Amino acid sequence: MHLNNIHVLVTRPAHQAEPLCQRIEAMGGVAIRLPVLEIVPLIDREALFACQAQLDHINMLIFISVNAVEYGLPNLLNNEKTFSKQLSVVAIGKKTAEALQAWGIDALCAPAPYNTEALLSLPMMQHLTGQRIVIVRGEGGREVLAEQLYARGAQVDYLNVYRRERPLTSSLPTIRPDIMIVTSSEGLHNLLSLLANQSWVKQTPLIVMSERTRVEALSLGFQAPVLVATAANDEGLLTMLVYWQTKERFANR
Repeated sequence: MHLNNIHVLVTRPAHQAEPLCQRIEAMGGVAIRLPVLEIVPLIDREALFACQAQLDHINMLIFISVNAVEYGLPNLLNNEKTFSKQLSVVAIGKKTAEALQAWGIDALCAPAPYNTEALLSLPMMQHLTGQRIVIVRGEGGREVLAEQLYARGAQVDYLNVYRRERPLTSSLPTIRPDIMIVTSSEGLHNLLSLLANQSWVKQTPLIVMSERTRVEALSLGFQAPVLVATAANDEGLLTMLVYWQTKERFANR
């Protein structure tokens, strides 16, 4: 499918946006790069090493994102670069599971749509009395997962290994995009802050990664269509982008 030179604003962090941008360009679109989030590793290594020392007493590690793997995993592995067999490793998202696999770790992946709610639906997550679980994540993430695990009998701890910040400087787009891609509610708020003086922002179609972010966008006053990707990954974003373009083309005939 050819994207016919449509201009797509991509707001992912700079180190994660390029594969998506390149695919948009390979399909004939124009990718406008505007990072609205920056991923910063946390300096507190003490918590990481303390968690590593307790791994023999932990039943499950849950990695929230690829960033959680990148900034947390190297400091958790032992000298053999493995985990003990009694430790279950869980990933939220296919990309997160793939990042773990790159280290030789087979992780249980939450089923489609690859989110917290899907993970909590798994049979193994229903009865957790006496289980010790550590959630490896970014600072200030959602509390739903921990709350539900705790309610099901688990002892839950967080291991925060990075934080999300708004970039201090960004090159603002010089032309109005045809459609925008935003992959988190935090990114949505940062986008509005960066483009506060641009009247077109809330009038521009938007593709988001989850229903939760779609509801947030509508509550913030977005008036153009807000579409949810078919899956929480690049493929799902591109599929929705193609769907939107096809729908627009037929609507304008």
